[in-house]
Amino acid sequence: MIEDIVRILIYGAVISGMWALVSSGFTLIFGVSRILNFAHGTFFVLAAYFAITFYKSGLNLYLSVILGVLLIGALAVAIYRFLLAPIREHEVMVIIVTLALALLFEQIILLTYGEHGVSLPSFVGGVVRIYDVPVTYKRILAFVFSIAILVILEIFINKTRTGKMISAASQNYEGAMLIGINVERIFTVTMFVSAILAGFAGIFYAQIFSANPFAAIKSLIFAFAIVILGGLGSVKGSIVASFIVGYVLATTIVFLGARWAEFVVMLLIIAVLIFKPTGLFGVEE
Repeated sequence: MIEDIVRILIYGAVISGMWALVSSGFTLIFGVSRILNFAHGTFFVLAAYFAITFYKSGLNLYLSVILGVLLIGALAVAIYRFLLAPIREHEVMVIIVTLALALLFEQIILLTYGEHGVSLPSFVGGVVRIYDVPVTYKRILAFVFSIAILVILEIFINKTRTGKMISAASQNYEGAMLIGINVERIFTVTMFVSAILAGFAGIFYAQIFSANPFAAIKSLIFAFAIVILGGLGSVKGSIVASFIVGYVLATTIVFLGARWAEFVVMLLIIAVLIFKPTGLFGVEE
């Protein structure tokens, strides 16, 4: 029994950390620019493929990861500036375009890399046993890095000038414009930050499991469900909801099996939304 509890605590924390990165980025761009980016899952998986490509071409692993994440940030900025910014006021068009992009990139990945999963080498190797539960160092490192990135995000939003402008734009778009904030620049920066958060999560995911073209849709569904549960536009809500979902996933896998995990999570989210339609930290508009 103790082994099961330890397994749930550790594995749930690792999963939660990665989903917190993905969902924070998803809700950040929505909270600031009101863009529902259904291509967000593509950033998650494409960053891993970029890093794998750089690594296989002979680059150092750390450099490959940095370049992969920066490249996905640059791609997200290009998508925003050339495709989303002109139609940002038309919500349905934004959803259609981002969904089309997600399907387009999925096909490109399928044609380029095939349908089988591809892993990225871990930064560290080895296993430690905690109450007889084997835990790889790469899982521990993924959790530590995920939390560190979330802390950096918190400092960036609350302590830096750009972060405060992002916060102002998310609270009152027109007010931010009136006091001279260049909101288009803020939207661009937010898109970049949102994409690299998903990119880091994709890197950790590819090191623990493997990247495959279909992981983009799966990550999008999880991120969307988590964001709805936490409350659209609330980064804090997304992080809390990520840990709820992560631990429900881990508990279900340990006691019922993996095939029940996603089913139970979706039931939980539906149950919460019945009693609180705005999500855990959402507010009535």
